[in-house]
Amino acid sequence: MNHDEILKILGTPNSPIAIGGYNSDSFDTDCQIYNLVVFDGKNLADVITKHESKIIKTSHGNISESNSETLLSYENLQIIHDEQWELKTLISKIQKKKNTLFSASAKNALVESQLAISKAKNALEQEDPFVACWIKSGIILLIDSILYQNQILPNPVNALSSMRTLKQKNTNQFTDKIISETGIERATPSLLSRMLKSTCGFSDMVEKNQNSVIIEKKANYLIKNSLLSDCYLYLNYQNRNIFYKIKNSLNTNSDKIHVLKTAFDLTNIPSELLSSIDSMNDITNALLALSHQS
Repeated sequence: MNHDEILKILGTPNSPIAIGGYNSDSFDTDCQIYNLVVFDGKNLADVITKHESKIIKTSHGNISESNSETLLSYENLQIIHDEQWELKTLISKIQKKKNTLFSASAKNALVESQLAISKAKNALEQEDPFVACWIKSGIILLIDSILYQNQILPNPVNALSSMRTLKQKNTNQFTDKIISETGIERATPSLLSRMLKSTCGFSDMVEKNQNSVIIEKKANYLIKNSLLSDCYLYLNYQNRNIFYKIKNSLNTNSDKIHVLKTAFDLTNIPSELLSSIDSMNDITNALLALSHQS
């Protein structure tokens, strides 16, 4: 799909438009998925539509964006429409302050991970059914932090391969332990099939925007190419993203734990949960200490 086709589908644009952002990855072309960002400053939910054999996901961005993680995801945008050069100017600014943005994003993810692990500990003490969800979320955030520290933009389909190719540094000594805590060694075609079905169901229950179509397409692509562990982590990322949409209203979403048990591949064994909490807590504290030294 060329730029003219995209503009024809969207209609006459009044705002800058680009392909890319957080949702984009190296498998988009093979999966015929187009992630569009319309920089109209509107706070609207993503819209996903089908056009022939292609899937188009339209998100909304802001030229005056200040969130470091979001800004980093805009660096490699492919501009489609930008009459006033606003988007080109934004990307130029991002490139100039990239080091600062990566540093801020790494610290943000690390603090968020610590909060998630703290919530997991409290949830375990209260026998809250969502305790394992907080642990999984904390692990994903730790992966994000490590990747940001190495100036790599976290991406759900590439996160595992990115972690495995990191060079040895002080902050990277924990990568093997973090990866093992994700549970990827459990990845088998049968398990992934169950996880995928539940993840799509969870997305339909919460997001209600056909994002499950994209999740299913990418997961199946990973499975087809024998990237089972990558698919396992990809599904963990998707469930973390959706879980965070309801994290402040879990008391009214208690029924979601039933689908999350399979989607997130959760354990409910107290000793295993406590072991994961202690392990992740040790890693976050060590990484925080290293960040204060730098």
